[in-house]
Amino acid sequence: MLIVALVLFSTLSIGFQVTEESVEIIQIDGVKGTLELNTRSAMDSLGLVDFYPGASVEIDIDVFPVIANDCDICVESPTGLILTGDVNVSKLRPIDSGGQVRVEGKINVTHLQEFNQQEFIVREWLTIDWDLDEFSTQWDIFIQHTPPKWSPSNRYDASLVQSGSETKSRVGPVIFVEELIGDAMNIRGCLPNSLNCDGINREEMNLTSTMAKPKPVEQIEINSKWMEYTPLENNQSNTSMLTSVRNLFELGNSTNSHNSHCLSESGTPQEMQSWLVSSDSSSSVSPMGLWLSSIGLPTTTVSLSNGIWTETDFGDSGCGSLTNDGKLLLGVSKS
Repeated sequence: MLIVALVLFSTLSIGFQVTEESVEIIQIDGVKGTLELNTRSAMDSLGLVDFYPGASVEIDIDVFPVIANDCDICVESPTGLILTGDVNVSKLRPIDSGGQVRVEGKINVTHLQEFNQQEFIVREWLTIDWDLDEFSTQWDIFIQHTPPKWSPSNRYDASLVQSGSETKSRVGPVIFVEELIGDAMNIRGCLPNSLNCDGINREEMNLTSTMAKPKPVEQIEINSKWMEYTPLENNQSNTSMLTSVRNLFELGNSTNSHNSHCLSESGTPQEMQSWLVSSDSSSSVSPMGLWLSSIGLPTTTVSLSNGIWTETDFGDSGCGSLTNDGKLLLGVSKS
């Protein structure tokens, strides 16, 4: 989920363009197109573990600017985007039976950023609500930037190089970006971890982003209540809800110094496990920066500094938190 969903939907600031002739500000209005999930990792990332690779995903998503005025830990009101629309998955071939299955679903993504008076990003919130029958899931992510993060525009342009009438990815999986008539862009190419994909003879992604005049800003509520949970008496070793997220970190030895944070309504912890996070120098992850930049939706950078990574399972949901000196830097919730 954190791979494919972030490729498509986790837009982390309002993208805009200014035309030279009219000096008219336009913002991203929607994204539609198809994805071919030809790898095991692509299928698993959407929770489709019971099906063979080869499913096809159709998306049709609208984008709206939003502002949140009820954040209890904020100094300034967070602003951002909501992405909402249809996500239909076809060509699903069950591993334990024959035939094909089609599943129709919905996706709702909310991303908010709080800026300080110097226009640096202080905090970010990302919610991915994936409604796909029995495969439904929701991710809530909180990021505290310490120090606040500089976010200049067009900072990923160096990842693309001009190739005829298009631009092409400089490194990594092949991605072609072509400007279309009518304030639109076509993005085609390959997904991560794919083999024999060149973006021309075989492509796994074909998306079109449309731009339009800014829509009215909607006011929304924000789920900002991340609370600290009391450590369990006995150290656990079998948390399983966030195994894929755990792989982002350079984990050291396990520790009993748990520092669990999660959304306030998560319930009673059942399992808890912690590791020391250490690196010679502060590292960072920019989730799917190239793909989001190509679509017209800038991404963010998460700093993975030293600290403690604690996972907490609450039965059918789970949370992970990266803390340093007890302060929450990154919170991840899956339900």
